[in-house]
Amino acid sequence: MSIKNISSFWIKSLIVGVSLTFSSCEKILELDPKQSIDSSTALESQDGIESTLISVYSRLQNYQHYGRDMLALAEALSDNAIHTGNSSHLINEAANNRGSHFDLWQNCYYSINEINLVLEALENSAGQYAEGWANDIYGQAYFLRALLYHNLARAYAYDPTAIIQERNKGGVPLMLTAVNDLSKIGELKRASIEDTYKQIYADLEASIASFSGSDEQGLYPYKGNSYAAKALFSRVALYNGDWQKVVDMANDALSNKKSVFSTVVNYVDDWKKETHPESIFELRYNESENIGSDRSLRATYTSRAFYESENFTIQAVIAVNPDFYSLFSEDDVRKGVYRKGVGNNQSYWEVYKFISKNGVMNLDNVPVLRESELYLNRAEAYYHLNQLEDCRDDVNTIRNRAGLDDFETLDAALLDEVLLQRRLELAFEGHRWFDLKRRGEDIIKDSGNLTFDDYRLLAPIPDREVKIDGKLEQNYNY
Repeated sequence: MSIKNISSFWIKSLIVGVSLTFSSCEKILELDPKQSIDSSTALESQDGIESTLISVYSRLQNYQHYGRDMLALAEALSDNAIHTGNSSHLINEAANNRGSHFDLWQNCYYSINEINLVLEALENSAGQYAEGWANDIYGQAYFLRALLYHNLARAYAYDPTAIIQERNKGGVPLMLTAVNDLSKIGELKRASIEDTYKQIYADLEASIASFSGSDEQGLYPYKGNSYAAKALFSRVALYNGDWQKVVDMANDALSNKKSVFSTVVNYVDDWKKETHPESIFELRYNESENIGSDRSLRATYTSRAFYESENFTIQAVIAVNPDFYSLFSEDDVRKGVYRKGVGNNQSYWEVYKFISKNGVMNLDNVPVLRESELYLNRAEAYYHLNQLEDCRDDVNTIRNRAGLDDFETLDAALLDEVLLQRRLELAFEGHRWFDLKRRGEDIIKDSGNLTFDDYRLLAPIPDREVKIDGKLEQNYNY
């Protein structure tokens, strides 16, 4: 193809945007990620490699990724939330209008290319760097690439556990070679769903193996780490219906863990802390990285600027569906993270998991992987492995921490309870839409039901990419 026909995505991928170099890994989150240096310089030193990797973390913070959409859209598109009408933000997503969906394609592939450049630089370094440091960078890079590919697959492809074959266009393109000149640009053909998951598995296996020989110095849980790689593996395996792998990886992640499981007493207070004690991997925001009053999670979810505020602030567009709120038992401590709003939202229940808890308006760290998810992943897998008592033990771990009595039943109602506790525990953290999708379930909501066979279940691939490469198939009916 000619240079003028290459999409903007591929041209921008030729030069890596990375943050300024720094003196030690301890400063990884103290830099301005918006400044950049040329990739040819960045990847010639230890500082440059670290800076390139920081750029990946910075892209994950974007509002189209974990800064807002990976959490808020997973609620707006599904049945946990309703739109308040305070702003047009996310109103089309809440109504499941055509094309109003996740839009993280470009963000992810920019990041993947940066990771590939880091991996290439390490492979070409010929023992230039200390082994422990290099292994830590390898571990982070493979972990992040697996996370990115899984997020792409969740948004743009069917999950292995629930596929409509006649509409299946495959997984996502697997970009595994660093692109820093035109000769390395490949075609954008989508890999199969099976091959996409094989690659994610391979990256996670490589990450875990690398971390086993790494220094893993500092910054837990703000960077990729061995526990996070295993926790992510348990999630990926759940989407793949690989039940024993879910159990094995959850067991590994929970053994010798650094996270601290919340208790019935401190559950609500833990959500007010800058870093959540349960976090296994959490994105940390500095004041200069504040997403702001239009698109932050705080602004999206709450009418208050701070927990004790009584004045209405702009936006506050995604509120709690009363039908969802009614699922909580009266004595469930998790109800404490929901409050009635103020001003325009005084009649709405709002979620207070993100409420300027870093001390600055609209500034919140975002847990990506936390301990409670592991118990719920494992409980669901145990059920499918017919290890019902183990399943019940895990779901009761979550119930008891919520202040609820043990669940006693060992029949099909047990799976319903697992899924209910998953919905209640992980609400507004970016799971509901994807859980319904991977289970092939319909989305029932007042704004209009969305059956599993509806084409709007999958996000549209950006038109600019489809038009450039004829081998990249668009999702059905877009």
